[in-house]
Amino acid sequence: MSYLAATVSSAEPRSSQQQQQEGDIEQQQQQQQQQHGNVASHATSNERAEKSSSSSSSSSLKQPHQQPFSSSATITSRIPLLRPLQRIGERLGHYHVESVSVAPVPLEARTEKKWWSVGLLWFSANFNVLSFSTGTLVSTLELSAAGAFCTIVFFCLFSALFPAFFVTFGPRLGMRQMIHTRYSWGWFAPLIAILNAASLCGYTILNCILGGQTLSAVSPNGSLTPTVGIVIVAIVSLVVSFMGIRVLHAFERWLWVPVLICFCILAGLARSGPSGLHFPTPEPATTSEGVLAMASIVIGFLVSWSGIASDVSSYMDPATTPTWGLFGVTFLGFFLGSCPLFLLGAAFGLSSLDNPAWDTALSESNGALFNLVLSSKAGNFGKFITVLLGLSIIGNTAPSIYSFGLSMPAILPALRHVPRFVFPLVAIAIVIPLSIVGASAFYDTLVSFTSVLAYWSALFVAVVLVDHWVVRRNDMASYDPAIWCQWKKLPLGLAAIISAVVSLAVLVPSISQTWFTGPIAEHVGDLGFELGFVCCALLYAPLRFLEKRLVGR
Repeated sequence: MSYLAATVSSAEPRSSQQQQQEGDIEQQQQQQQQQHGNVASHATSNERAEKSSSSSSSSSLKQPHQQPFSSSATITSRIPLLRPLQRIGERLGHYHVESVSVAPVPLEARTEKKWWSVGLLWFSANFNVLSFSTGTLVSTLELSAAGAFCTIVFFCLFSALFPAFFVTFGPRLGMRQMIHTRYSWGWFAPLIAILNAASLCGYTILNCILGGQTLSAVSPNGSLTPTVGIVIVAIVSLVVSFMGIRVLHAFERWLWVPVLICFCILAGLARSGPSGLHFPTPEPATTSEGVLAMASIVIGFLVSWSGIASDVSSYMDPATTPTWGLFGVTFLGFFLGSCPLFLLGAAFGLSSLDNPAWDTALSESNGALFNLVLSSKAGNFGKFITVLLGLSIIGNTAPSIYSFGLSMPAILPALRHVPRFVFPLVAIAIVIPLSIVGASAFYDTLVSFTSVLAYWSALFVAVVLVDHWVVRRNDMASYDPAIWCQWKKLPLGLAAIISAVVSLAVLVPSISQTWFTGPIAEHVGDLGFELGFVCCALLYAPLRFLEKRLVGR
């Protein structure tokens, strides 16, 4: 977690004067770009929205040959490096590589009608070996089988509500999630974007470690090392995310089918009985600490998706996309994609408590457990199934890398002029070495990382939800897409940052981790998310009304 801590600690909000100057520069650039009508005709629908609010030409999600990298002369003259990058981006556009900015998608460009595919995307993103591995953490906690299963089901139902609701902002506003965040967090939204980008990198690192270990497990005599497996998973994930949202939707729409078959074969070959799936003897007793620890892991796993939820739905046609229908399929995608594998992983984890062979394999890696169960019963076919399970992780890494490319431009205005294809390459350059280094401590990293995600996600979702439901009263007209990059018109964000900072006084003492246990957590267990969310939600509304009264926006 040192990389995450370093990233977060180095992120300090910029001064109001600096952000106002950036907003002025962006407005001047947009005015200059309006004078280049010929350039706008070759841009994607997203950049036409940035360059000229009066552009009336429509664009479809399925127009891959558009050339979106036509920066103003001001930017390219100041940053000569952008010129060759933009030329490369234009050439890649001919090969169906998506190149988009983070500007709100104009209404005429929101043409995708397959809104149900969003649910399949999130189902595939969660239906992989990372969910299984998360479930096996039950074996390290004080939980009985009944206590573990009830905890997982309840908190999966609870946690899936958050990203499912955030997805519905996409068709109605056309905004990516980190841009939508500016309308509540204001000038401090770049801080949230930094945390989100760090979280996406962290998830990708965990996935690459797990995928690499699983691929390595089937290699005779270790000829394919975890390092090579990590590189394979990372490169394949890069290729899928590199192509953009259209290819990502098509890929995730069917990925879950072979993965489901593989997990069914795994459960079938494991069988039941003392050497298979069973209740351990003696069975661990359930404690409040165990329940709350597992709850924190599940919440961190699912709620943290809220930071990128609308990234995959901003192209949906609001006229044909039912809000409740989109919410429903997305909720089912998150719940059914994660909960069954959490439960299956928990069953394997509990069974390993008095099964020495499984316990030894699981202590090595999940891939070793897969290979033990599958290859011992099905030979080479079992090894093939293990390989497919290792590659299933791509369903999680691909959308993470894709959204990393949308979070980075939300941190600094200048970064939105950098071609999108650059950011996935940056992400992989970060992920591969950190995955190789962290492979030796996968389980400790998984527990700490998912819990930390729950803590900062509590503050993030509390502010956005209260701002939408209480301050804006669920009024979509209160969001003006035209001011998305005009810092003088966006909220200051003082209410958000004050409520978040004050809530830390309750959240921190409620943390229960191997590296820190607060005084509240010592008595009842980890309540970091629950208390942090409630405190931040209660503080934000009055502070935001006061901010609007004093500042006027």
